[in-house]
Amino acid sequence: MEPSKKIRSYLLVFVFISLVCGLAYSNTLHNPFLWDDEALVVKNTLIRGWEKLPEVFSHDLYFGSNFGSNFYRPLQTLTYILDYHFWQLNPFGYHLTNILLQIAVSFLAFILIARLFASFTIGIAASILFSVTPLHTEAVTYISGRAEMLMGFFIILSLLLFIRSQSASVKNKGWIYTLSIFSFACALFSKELAVVFPLVIIGYLVYSRSEKDKEKLYCLRPCLPYVVIAFIYILARITFLHFPTLAPPGLVKFPWFIRVSVLPQVVLTYCRLLIFPTGLHMSWELARPKSFVGILFAVTLLGLIFTFSYYYLKQLSRKSTAAFMFLWALVFFIPQSGILPINAFIAEHFIYLPSLSFFALLAVFLHKFLSRRLFIFCVSLICAFYIMLTGLRNREWSVPVVFYQNIIRYSPTSFQAHNNLGLEYERMGAYKEAEKEYLSALKIKEDLLEAHSNLASVYYKQKKYTQALAEYLIVEKMPLGEKAGEVENNIANIYDLQGLKDKALEKYKLALELDPRLDFAHFNLARIYFAQNNRSEAAREIYYSLFSEQPDMRKDYLKIISDFINTPGSASAGKEFYNNLGIAFVGSSFWQPAIICFRRTLELEANFTDGYFNLGLAYLKNGQNKEAISALQSCLRIDPNHFKAKGLLTSIKRKN
Repeated sequence: MEPSKKIRSYLLVFVFISLVCGLAYSNTLHNPFLWDDEALVVKNTLIRGWEKLPEVFSHDLYFGSNFGSNFYRPLQTLTYILDYHFWQLNPFGYHLTNILLQIAVSFLAFILIARLFASFTIGIAASILFSVTPLHTEAVTYISGRAEMLMGFFIILSLLLFIRSQSASVKNKGWIYTLSIFSFACALFSKELAVVFPLVIIGYLVYSRSEKDKEKLYCLRPCLPYVVIAFIYILARITFLHFPTLAPPGLVKFPWFIRVSVLPQVVLTYCRLLIFPTGLHMSWELARPKSFVGILFAVTLLGLIFTFSYYYLKQLSRKSTAAFMFLWALVFFIPQSGILPINAFIAEHFIYLPSLSFFALLAVFLHKFLSRRLFIFCVSLICAFYIMLTGLRNREWSVPVVFYQNIIRYSPTSFQAHNNLGLEYERMGAYKEAEKEYLSALKIKEDLLEAHSNLASVYYKQKKYTQALAEYLIVEKMPLGEKAGEVENNIANIYDLQGLKDKALEKYKLALELDPRLDFAHFNLARIYFAQNNRSEAAREIYYSLFSEQPDMRKDYLKIISDFINTPGSASAGKEFYNNLGIAFVGSSFWQPAIICFRRTLELEANFTDGYFNLGLAYLKNGQNKEAISALQSCLRIDPNHFKAKGLLTSIKRKN
């Protein structure tokens, strides 16, 4: 095919995949944040600005929220920073990014399958089905599931570049090979599973080499950089990237032989979901074999699965592309099969990359045994069926209460679903229902840190301070890692409300000793000092709540703060306090501290339109026109009729 015709064909395929994928997922654009989206986006302080970039690459995925984890996925957080830059906390933009990522992964999947099987038709069929299957809603519809698509994008791109670099007729092979290695590194920064990718490279080398070359070990030399990078990554993960976690993985409590005995059921469940993806939910439960007969049956079935896999993979020696795709599925499935102590036996997003093999082999099968017209009809019919199921599944994600109730219907012992349903009730102000769900979660898992913390929060909101304190004291005894300071701050809040100012003061100071980054603890300390009429200490704590990262205290900033808190009516709530303090800095032409104040205001109230307007004005005065436009546009997204923001934005654009 001529290069120009090939490019046009590829563009047409890209447009077609975009249309089909957009049709399947368009009804997700107005879905709310859900499940871990709260921790990874809404409460994640690391995504609020580019200045946090070093922390993104040096801490775990959940570092910027209330939870800890051993996940290291800086590229996932980086995409959230980009989303927040353009959309703030409007979920529309985050869902749009997910859809675009799914389109990109599906298009790369088309290129890969079309190349491996030397067939545009098979590539198009496989990638279209891959792009719209409802089994991938947990990766696409769920904002926090983005890691799967990021890893998938860089893994497939790395393999495509590697394949191209091995072609004798290609120029600049060294650069292409280097880009492939870089793409692999990006995949590792997207999700830990990417560490197994060198096995895919080895499989491809075995599959693509001649019989003569296979007898010589040098045929595997191109995979060595990938193996070295994977080894360095593993070494880093067990040393300085081994983050403290608040809870061990869910399968740690099961012995190895139990996890192995469940494997046949895991395999059969995924096979059923690939063929007929209905009854989808986020918290799967499996009945583990307990009797001798049940264990014997599981072991027998497991033996048959391994025997089939062994003999099928032997076809790699005969250059079977189908066998290579089967290897692809095994490489990405086995680490997430439950054999290793991960978070769950089954999760729909675990099958994201392995499913590419299923759709490729399905397309090959249909293409081989059906006429062209019947092939197109069958693929179109399956595609339409998938789009319908995906649309229905997306609607479930649009109503959080219904979403969690659906999970509980399938998995009554899902403590996460009970806990998250409680959070939704709490947001709705249905505190009694929230309390009931948190207690249900704790009945299933007594040591569930999040449920104890959430129960304390809902007691606090009902002014049941004694019960709230009791829950926080339970949380205080748990392994909290970097979140210990936040818990001490919450305990101090209750003491403060109970009038126990000395105890509150002691706990606030302890909170800051445990975590000096707790700016709101400084603010709470300032409130106590203010109530004690100790204005100088109050001013110093307010200063530290804003400028804790500056080594030297600026006396001119401190003076403005001192003057401000001595004015009548300054002792207001956090949002109004920082907004008004920012205005005080503006009055003295201190634009940078004013910007910090207005940004703190927006951290406390993300939809505060006047906060965005004031931030835009401060940026403009500080010569940061681009940032000013972004802040004013955010203001108008929340309130399109904010006439001050409209006027200022129009004025800036005219000058530019």
